[in-house]
Order: sequence, then structure tokens, then C-alpha cells
Amino acid sequence: MFPVKEPGSSKLSLLKIPSGEDFIVGRMYVAEGENLKATILLLHGFPGALLNLDIAAKLQAKGWNVLAINYRGSWGSQGNYSFGNAIEDVQAALKYIKQPDVAKENRIDVHRIGLVGHSFGGFLALKTASLDPSIKVMASLSGANFSLFINMIEQNPSLETQILNMLDEAAFFLHESSGEKLLQEVRNHEDEWNTFLFTPTLVDRKLLITAVSHDEELPKEYFHDPLEQILESAGADFETVLFDSDHNYLDKREELTSTIHDWLQKNL
Repeated sequence: MFPVKEPGSSKLSLLKIPSGEDFIVGRMYVAEGENLKATILLLHGFPGALLNLDIAAKLQAKGWNVLAINYRGSWGSQGNYSFGNAIEDVQAALKYIKQPDVAKENRIDVHRIGLVGHSFGGFLALKTASLDPSIKVMASLSGANFSLFINMIEQNPSLETQILNMLDEAAFFLHESSGEKLLQEVRNHEDEWNTFLFTPTLVDRKLLITAVSHDEELPKEYFHDPLEQILESAGADFETVLFDSDHNYLDKREELTSTIHDWLQKNL
């Protein structure tokens, strides 16, 4: 016989979230307490070696609801993987948790939803906020900017093989994906996926951007520093935090979680 949970107890549930013609996997961490909770949509990187479920559990313990999703074609989710599909998947997840029955079941305050994304997930957080004015709070942790890869190739064509190999290695773990498909996708959306151009749509939001000192995947001087300067010039409401760590913050998980929690408390 399964134990009966007390009303208002914390819980972890698997969700089947419709996106396109498929369903994506969602892990819903519901914080303790019967009141409606601010809810964080947690977005992992590419391809998803680090899903950040440790952060989800720690934020849940601090009183936040957290929904961690896997994009189509990745880690148990149906469908084919593409960057464009992942953008749609985030929007589908937001739509899903705002449904009255889902919100009630998971004690979600639909007026207090924020986005937190790492690496590719950071790009997704900024891109989604640029498309959805209802998102007022977002965090990009060592976020990606796809247009920079195209710029790098244009300046040094020999880099294309290196970037394709990197994408191919990651695509091995994703359904119906390849480095060539992904790079062509980026070429087709070079301007609309350039996070440096999102600033006009984000100036009235609350934004956290973090970076690390030893980032071999998305070097701070190329991906973080210009974005910080652009946001500052535009008068955006943002905070920036630098960690002495690697791209995955592997030795700074507690500090990263505390930074996110403290910032959310002030802004959501």
C-alpha cells in the first residue's frame, strides 16, 4: 500500500507535456506548503549532460516550485531534436503549467513564473522572454549565443570542422540530429538567435547573468562580457555574478544555487 501524503507536502512528479505532435518529459518539484508558489522553469544545456536536477531539488527545499524539462528528442522526450524545437518546447511547457487544472494540482502561482537556464538553456531563457512579455524574471547562466559561432567561422573558416565535430559528438545522444543539421539551423536563424539583439525586449525585465573564469566551451570574453556591456548601455535591470569555476560550475554548485535563490527572492 502506498503511503498517503499530507496536504501541502513537497512532492516530485513526472509530467507528460504536449509539444507539437509529441510529448516531452517534465520533472515537477513542488515545494512544501498549501499556498500557491512562484515557479521556476529550469532549462538545461546542449545536449544535456548536466540536467541541474541538484539545483531543482535545492530550490524546492528553499520554497520554490521547479519544473525541469527535456526538449524533444532528448533524454526520454518524444520527437526529433532541433534548436528550433527546443524553443517551441519551452513555450509549450509554459502554456501547460498555466492551465488551471495543472496549476492547481502543482500549487503554481501562474503570475509568478521565472526562467533559469544554463548554457544553451541560458539562450532559451533569453529567447523565450524576448517572445513572451509575461516573463518578467530570467537568469542566464553562462548562456550561449549561436550567432557568434557563425561569426567565428566567417572570420576563420578552418573552425567549421571543429564546430561541426563538437555538434556531432553531442548529437549522438539526441534523436534525428546531426552537426550539419544543427549548424545549418543556426545559419538560417543567425540574427533572430543572436542574444545580443534581444536587449530592446528585455530592458523592462529582471535579469541575472552569470559567468565563470575558466569557460572553455563559451569563453566569458566572447559570450558574457559583450552582453553585459550591451545591457548596461541599454539601461537594463540586471545583475551579473562571476564564479571562479568551469562551464558547469562543478565545484560551485552550492554557491550557484544560493545566488539564484537570493536573486529570485528579490525579484520574484
